[in-house]
Amino acid sequence: MSVEAILKTKGSNVFTVRPEHSVADAANLLTNKKVGVAVVCDAKGKLVGVLSERDIVKGLSQYGKGALEMAVRNVMSSPVVTCAPGDSVKAIMEVMTERRIRHLPVVEKDELLGIVSIGDAVNFRLHEAQLEMSVLRDFAATR
Repeated sequence: MSVEAILKTKGSNVFTVRPEHSVADAANLLTNKKVGVAVVCDAKGKLVGVLSERDIVKGLSQYGKGALEMAVRNVMSSPVVTCAPGDSVKAIMEVMTERRIRHLPVVEKDELLGIVSIGDAVNFRLHEAQLEMSVLRDFAATR
């Protein structure tokens, strides 16, 4: 199955911040929205980075409490690793594992369509495996 199937289930809601926003404001957004990452887009809506909880902690470690007043651009992850709607769930899980990242923005023709997390991918694969198991049980029962 593809990333598109995950987005159909979870939706395409993405929280964004601007590169010039403060890290403190971005941290408040993550906390209030109960998400682990915000996509960083410039004034034209172009994807320029991602800011995760891990990026904020790294910024605090490097710059101390002053990191909270810094601009997001100073601690965000860039360039951004993305995926496409047609990518397989297995493929994105491999990318996330190899790159040690937990979120992938879904992009097609420079348009941000959504974001998928490792949790989304794992849940999708589990649901897929359970469905397969049910079909096999039903098949075995009819024989």
